[in-house]
Amino acid sequence: MKRFASFLFACFTALTLWATDPFVDGNANSSALADRVRLSARVVENVYLMPEQITKLIFPKPVDEVSVNTQVINIGRNPADSKEHYLLLSPKVASADVNMHVTMDGTTYSLRLIVGKEKVNYRKTYTVEGGGAGHNLSKVPALAPTEINTTRLINLINQMRRDPNYAELVAKDMGFSPQGTTYLWNGAEVTLQSAWHYYPQDVVILQIEVHNPTSEAVYLSATQIEPFIANTEFPYLLTQQGTKVLLPGQTDLKYIFLQGQRIDIENARFELRLPANRTQLKETPAPNAVP
Repeated sequence: MKRFASFLFACFTALTLWATDPFVDGNANSSALADRVRLSARVVENVYLMPEQITKLIFPKPVDEVSVNTQVINIGRNPADSKEHYLLLSPKVASADVNMHVTMDGTTYSLRLIVGKEKVNYRKTYTVEGGGAGHNLSKVPALAPTEINTTRLINLINQMRRDPNYAELVAKDMGFSPQGTTYLWNGAEVTLQSAWHYYPQDVVILQIEVHNPTSEAVYLSATQIEPFIANTEFPYLLTQQGTKVLLPGQTDLKYIFLQGQRIDIENARFELRLPANRTQLKETPAPNAVP
């Protein structure tokens, strides 16, 4: 009987602690109170504050400027020697709805501070959109092909695809932009699947899938594919592929590596220029031929 009473007391204590723990979110609208959020200069981010409570906003880079009505919100900042970049917010009023602007690396982000007693963010950790803009790519020198480990970068991409937790961990070093454009070439389907940006070396990796649904073999090398954005062409530094000759029904992944182009991967929309197909070659007259 004593053991059962002790068990009930332990359960009651645990439930009481859970109910009063400010870092446990029991609100149904948990998405609004999510800890890790990606900031965008195009989207206003909501932050919920509560009177007599402190909200900690953690940023991926130092905050250069903060603009907010200090008559309504107290602002505290991390010490200069801190390894963590954060702001501490505490409202001076019981209810308010004000804007705050935060500038990092020349980009300004807008946050809406909502003060009330229904919701509260005790802590929010932010990442930023378009990681390339937050990296000083101008300091990355032009690299020789031997300085880029293509196998390691491809393995990094594959692991990020498989493991969301790992992807979040390395997001500061690797940016991503979905593409999804498919070209029909010689009966084969050439799909530009995605673009990745490895910031430490300013290397952009284009992942291209080539599928041959025809009954004949198709020859296509990654070195024959020319990526471009608008009218700007980007010469490849390296390529990697499984095969150049695709047998009927075969699929191959090809990778094109660009370096030192300082591309904003978040907004990059690549196109591919493919070699002339057989029909085009037959229709194109020889240089010395009479039209």
